[in-house]
Order: sequence, then structure tokens, then C-alpha cells
Amino acid sequence: MELSQYGELFLSESREHVSAINHLLLALEQDAGSRETVEGVFRAVHTIKGMSATMGYRAVADLAHEMEDLLDRIRHGRVQAGGEVVDLLFAAADALERAIEAAVDEGDEEPDLSKLLAALRAAAAGGSADASGVAVPSGPEAAAGASPATDGGAGEDEEGDEVAGLLAVRFRVSADSMLAGVRAFMAVKRAREFGEVSELRPAETDFQLPEFDGAVRLALRTDADPDEVRAAIASVGEIAGAEAGPYRLRRALPEAQGDGGAAAADELGTARTDGAPSRARNIRVDLRRLDALMNQVGELVIVRDRLRQLAPGGTPELVESVDQAGRLIGELQDEIVRARMAPVWQVFDRFPRLVRDAARSLGKQVDFVIEGKEIELDRSMLDEIGDPLVHLLRNSLDHGIEPPAERKAKGKAETGTLRLSASRERSRVIIRVEDDGRGIQRERVLAKAVSSGLIRPDEAQALTPEEVDRLITRAGFSTAETVTDVSGRGVGLDVVATRVRALGGMLDIHSEPGRGTTFTLQLPLTLAIVRALLVRLGEETYALPLTHVGETTHLEPDDVRLVKGRTVALLRDEVIPLLSLRTLLGSGGEARPRADGRRPAVVLEVGDLRVGVEVDRLMGQQEIVVKSFDQTAGTLRLFSGATILSDGRPALILDAGSVVAGERAAEAPAL
Repeated sequence: MELSQYGELFLSESREHVSAINHLLLALEQDAGSRETVEGVFRAVHTIKGMSATMGYRAVADLAHEMEDLLDRIRHGRVQAGGEVVDLLFAAADALERAIEAAVDEGDEEPDLSKLLAALRAAAAGGSADASGVAVPSGPEAAAGASPATDGGAGEDEEGDEVAGLLAVRFRVSADSMLAGVRAFMAVKRAREFGEVSELRPAETDFQLPEFDGAVRLALRTDADPDEVRAAIASVGEIAGAEAGPYRLRRALPEAQGDGGAAAADELGTARTDGAPSRARNIRVDLRRLDALMNQVGELVIVRDRLRQLAPGGTPELVESVDQAGRLIGELQDEIVRARMAPVWQVFDRFPRLVRDAARSLGKQVDFVIEGKEIELDRSMLDEIGDPLVHLLRNSLDHGIEPPAERKAKGKAETGTLRLSASRERSRVIIRVEDDGRGIQRERVLAKAVSSGLIRPDEAQALTPEEVDRLITRAGFSTAETVTDVSGRGVGLDVVATRVRALGGMLDIHSEPGRGTTFTLQLPLTLAIVRALLVRLGEETYALPLTHVGETTHLEPDDVRLVKGRTVALLRDEVIPLLSLRTLLGSGGEARPRADGRRPAVVLEVGDLRVGVEVDRLMGQQEIVVKSFDQTAGTLRLFSGATILSDGRPALILDAGSVVAGERAAEAPAL
């Protein structure tokens, strides 16, 4: 078994530990005296150290070892976790992440960690550490070069028939380990560093089996000290118990089953009372496999709908079989969709560190709050929203939240509040980035837009506040006077708006001068299979995802009016803009009313805006499989994808956000 097979698993697990380290360091920065926090960082670093050493990633192991030394002295009160020390640990965590990535990707050049290692050693020795250079040791411990004490002393030999040069070794992987087989293999590899391994129970090929309970026994031919062997195995991480002692004939290694196995577990301090392994029933699955499964399920959905169209003309047995197959395909679809869902905390958890660093570079004080971390999104969607959220957070920090002195002069608390929240509304997920800063400075935005040539001076006077706010999503627009590490290059909010629309969502901006700004992302739960409303225009069929469909209606002739040159619809007590799908698509001609004069229309809801769209015919709802496509030159930007209908014909999927953007453009031609 080649250890390189576990590179991706090592990378995935190490990223989780690095994320935990960053969060714990943020907590340590707030409460330097928290022993529990220091212990948490120490355990995470220790685990990475053991894993990387076993995998042969020397640079990672060396860096983790120096971090471990410093953390050990902090938890024993020999070093204080002050600002410089925490900054150094943050720098070390960043370097650790880079070293892990470089180690797994053998093509990457390993980073030069010499200065950082020296700084960590100096800080552990009681010196003043500087993350940007090498620390100069000071204090009585500097000359001593003290290192953490290690346990020593082998136990006295027991009476019995020993086999010279042979050790009996037992260990058990922790019950909550997500990678029990990998841990076991690492521990056995560590044992082989001391000599020849024999009598391995179970065999290495069985480590990945579901019934593997984490208990391993082996005989080790070596002259090494038993305690040294035990400590080496325990250093792998997530080892609940390890034992190494003389191999005795009367204590031959027991099998994993029966009383012998239970007794061995008792000796390791991990005995079970229920006779069954307590393991989390989880495995890691490559997302590409889930994508492939989703594609196949999508094809099954198309076949199911086709069969349902054909079945009514067949025998009762055929109709019943088709119905049963349809139910099974529906259940399979639901299970695959659930398997692809992941909580948003997997993306949100990286932001506290980002906010902390950005706020410090800007000289601002920020209280960062995260809400709704348990809300789930499709994994592919989750991967896409990370960068847009980074842009929004940086924008709020740079342009929204004021410096402490300015906030104090306005009667605000010197510490601003930045809130990132997720919630579920119907078949959509709503993500908001809110700040309590100065709000959008509309006069400054207008002046910049005019000077940049985005709009003419006479057009600027006619824009509503909401239209001014939307100017900041134009490509290349920025009000920053200088380029900083945070913003100022004119790249950001336009990327956010474009990316969100590509995901079938919408970006909404709400700002109150002096009180703050809220950016709202409305996203569908999944991109793969969605329920849609089908509409006809002439001989063509189009699909509108139900996420943005508020209602359907048939407008009476008196419900359609012309107001200030614009067509509107009177819908109960509401007046909404009314567009023609024929006009939007450039098909020409007017919408075709029914014989009774009523005009079919769909009401789209995007943010707070409702827009009516006239069509020739409403066809009803259907689940569709979204197929992405590369738009050729000249293709209208009204389509987000394509699908295959149950009758085998293709149909384009209309993007509600683009339709609404077209309505906004009609209201303000310059935009």
C-alpha cells in the first residue's frame, strides 16, 4: 500500500485542522489567559505534526514541531500569549497551510521557513518574537535552549517466557476519527521505522473495511525502548491508546474477536461495553463522483417524464410500473441532492481571520458576527460563493465601516459591526453582508461615475437612490483614491454581480446614509435539477425557474395601461412594469392574446422588484435538468442554460435576473 494514495485525504484533514487553529488563535487574541484555547491549538498542531511526519512531509513536521514547542511553553505559563506571540502564531499558521499544499503537490517549491522557525524558537526561549523577521532570544532560557520534557523510563520486566528482541504492540484508533484506516496505516508505518513488523492483525488491506473497529495488534522485532515505540505510535494523532511491551509466548497476540479482543481493549483503556464500534457513519467522497451521479439522475428524470407521457396509452401494468419507477427515481434524486448539500460554515469559517487581518491593516475595530452557519447549499454552489463574499466583506471594511475616531465623532461605538448571515426562504438561500458604517456616499458615487464617463451629467440628476447604488456594480468602478491591500483596483462588486447572476441568483443593495449598507445574495438551493415554469412563444418553449416566479395570471384588456410611455399592468391593487417576452428576445410582433382577449403573463420577483412578462401561453410546471452552455458571440444574455424537455425537445432557460436588469435598463437608458 503506497502512502501517496492518502495525499488528498491528508490535505483535506489538514485544512480542517488549520481552519481550527485560525479560529482558536482569534479566540486566544481576545482572551490570552484561556488555557482551554491554548490546549485546542496545541492538539491541532500536534495532530498535523504526527500526520505529516508519518507521510514523510518533513518541512510541515518541522514547522509544526516548533509551533508545538512554543504552545507547550504558553500552556505551562513560561511564555505569555501577548500580541507579538499571537501574531507570530498566525504567521506560522499561514506558513503551515502553504507548506501543506506544497508538500502534497510535489510540483510546488517548498517555502523557505528558516526565519519563521528561528522566530518560533526564540519566542519559545522567552525572547521577543517578530513575525516579519528572526527573533532575538533573551532571558535565562535562551542560552539553555530548553525543549519540552519527554516522558521516559521503561517499566520493569514482568516474569514469563519472553522472546528476545521482540515487542508485542497494541493500539487503537480513536472512535471519532474520520480516517481510521489512514491513521492505522500511519501508525504501522511508524512502527516499521523501528524494525520488522509481523503478526499484523488485522491485515493492512482490511483497514478500509467498514467493520474495522480501529484495534490493531502486531509483533515488532527491534531493540528500541518500548516506551519510545509507544510514543512514536501515539504521535500519529487520534490514537486512543497504545501499548508496547515484551512479547511473551503465553501472551500471544489475541484475535480481534471474542474475549481476547475485549481484554486487549481493556489493557489499552478503550474497552467497549456494547461490543460494537462507536464510529461516525461518514466517508469522504470525491465531488466529481457526486457530479457524475447527479448527471445520471438528471438523465433519469428526463426519461421518467418521457415515460409518463407515453404510459397512459399502455396497459394498466405498464402504467403502474412507470409510476413505481417514477417514485424510485424521485427518491433517488432527493438522496443525491441531499448528499451534495453542505453547510455554509464550510465557507464562512475562513472569514473571521480575513476580517481580522483586513481590519488591522485599515486601522479599524470590527466586531464580526456570523449567523445561520447550519444553512445548507449545493456543494458546487458553495464553492462558487466564496470569492463574491470575500469581495463584499472587503468592500464593507474599506468603504463602509468608519475608522474609530470618525465613528466616535458621529456618536457611534468605536467598534463597528459586520454581520454575515444565511437564511432559508422557500426554495432559496439568502446570504446577507451587513455593516453599520457610513452607507453608500451617493454624491461621491455620482461624481466618480460622471468623471469616469459612465453616465452624462444630465443623466445623473434623474437617477433614483437605488439606481445610484447599482452604479457601484459597474465594471471598473471604484471610489477608492489609492490602491490598498483591501480594495481600489476597480475589481470587486461587478465580479460579485456577474457571478451571482451566473448562479441563477440576484444581488440586491440597500443602503442608508450614516447607518450602513446591506448586500443581499438570493441563491437557488441547487444548480443541477430545478422546478421550472414552461412558457410558449410561438413554436418555442422556454423555462423559468420557479425560484423567481411569484405568480402567473391572465390579464384582462383593462388591466394593461400606458403610463409615461411605459406599459404597466394593474394587478389587484399593485401597478407593476409589464414587458413582452417577444420584445426581450427580439422576435418581433406583439404578444398574442387569447380568443377571449386575456393576456397570459408571468410575474417575476427579484429582490423587492416585481415585473410582469407577457408570453403566448403558460404550459405548466416541470422538473428540468440544467445544462450549462457556452454562449456564442451575439447570444442574448437572457439565458442561464438549457434543458431537454420530456418530449425530447431542447428549451432555453431564462435568467430572471437578466430580465429584471433589462427592465431597469429600460427605466434608465444610461445604466
